[in-house]
Amino acid sequence: MTLLPGTDHIETERLLLRRMDQGDLDFMIAVHADPDVARYLGTGNARTPAETEQWLADVLNSYAISGLGPLMVTRKSDGKRLGRSGLSDGVIELNPPEGQLRRMWFFRTHVPEGTTFETMPELGYTFARENWGQGYASEAARAVWTYAQAHLDHPAIMSVIHPDNVASRSVALKFGVRHDGDVEMGGRLYQRFVWPSPGST
Repeated sequence: MTLLPGTDHIETERLLLRRMDQGDLDFMIAVHADPDVARYLGTGNARTPAETEQWLADVLNSYAISGLGPLMVTRKSDGKRLGRSGLSDGVIELNPPEGQLRRMWFFRTHVPEGTTFETMPELGYTFARENWGQGYASEAARAVWTYAQAHLDHPAIMSVIHPDNVASRSVALKFGVRHDGDVEMGGRLYQRFVWPSPGST
């Protein structure tokens, strides 16, 4: 996610959000390997260490290409890694075959050749299961959204959430998002929500 020059993190009362690096790999391997976390991500399957290693490489590459990518969320009091949140490089198909949902990908480098697409930052949040239910997702999401409204020039921001992910949807709805259709990602249906524009809340 784009951070202003000279800025290396976003800060809240309890949290620091910073760009990821290779030192975060082991933590993310553990998060992505948890079936309870992975069931609402991508294909819904727990990721292997190699898959998460590739995912982190894609994140670091995305920082360089688009300025977008999730941020590591740490707790200020002790530096503990809690999860990830930020604006990722969301890519949506423009002209799907008739009767089919538009496909979506994270990272424009994953889009099949010849596909016509549009990009829109995706505000996401994924936390280790032990850190659920403590308000971290809402606090991080609010920080990302507020930072984007104040400092970044994105006409619109979306969140893409699996229909069964009640907790994530509840977080998004707190901020006045509106449902704007569905997309297909990893062979599954996801709901697409658009965040309010600056000054609309």
